[in-house]
Amino acid sequence: MNMPAMVDQFALEIEAQKSMLATVLPDHMPVERFIRTAIIAVQMNPKVLDADRQSLFTSLQRCAADGLIPDNKEAALVEFNTKSGNNWVKKIQYMPMVDGVLKRARQSGEISVITARAVHENDIFDYWIDENGEHLNFKPNYKGPRGAMILVFAMAKLKTGDLIVEPMSMEDVEKVKAASKTSGSGPWVDWFERMALKSVLHRLAKRLPNSSEIMEMLDRGNFMYDFDNGRQERQAATVAPLRPAIQQYSQESFKENFPKWEKLITSGKKSADDIVAMVSSKAVLSEEQIAAIKSIAAPIES
Repeated sequence: MNMPAMVDQFALEIEAQKSMLATVLPDHMPVERFIRTAIIAVQMNPKVLDADRQSLFTSLQRCAADGLIPDNKEAALVEFNTKSGNNWVKKIQYMPMVDGVLKRARQSGEISVITARAVHENDIFDYWIDENGEHLNFKPNYKGPRGAMILVFAMAKLKTGDLIVEPMSMEDVEKVKAASKTSGSGPWVDWFERMALKSVLHRLAKRLPNSSEIMEMLDRGNFMYDFDNGRQERQAATVAPLRPAIQQYSQESFKENFPKWEKLITSGKKSADDIVAMVSSKAVLSEEQIAAIKSIAAPIES
């Protein structure tokens, strides 16, 4: 089958999953837009169609559950090779990108401003801490050459007025890159600045209130890295997949956990969409399981 025909076949396959995707996408994102973006992503990088198809569709479902679109700005579909027995198998993993991280952080309800920027040698950058908290002065130079990139930083201003700043030197960025099993190809080569900004956002996210969901999303890409006792080292060995295999969420586990989810939703601590996204990050939910979760009534606000 030639490549245009493979893309057309993929379009038919993802259209068949329209109802499934609609159940996990947040209400503000039309499923048609998500499907259209996924098809464009495959057209731009048709090599993903050579990978294990189940890993591709599972990655798209997880991307949808996180409320992101695979446009290489909010999220990307990354290829990797993993060993299955004596054979190498190409798989796809969804990786949230910097725009997606910023989007989710803004939706938290506790952040008024959040951004990440690269600083070049001819920019003005000053960061300090005193008894009044953290302070930042950044003025990019747009009147001439900005020079080489010397650091990246992320900052968030909370609705309480507190400012949180996380600077990251190029030395630290290079350490993160070196830990990536795909440092010589893929996102670190194609979108170096975006990956550097995502790295510093990962550090900032740990300091944000209610950061667990953002951190869980950021951890989607951790399978691409080797971490050894706090040190980051690149290995020339095999790339381990996120899980040995993508599994359907068992009905037995569903029945066991359903009362816990029901309590979280009816108490207002979590929404049905939150539960679907959380569970979908671990296994594939059936349409019936998703419908059951979404049928739980949330408390009515007075």
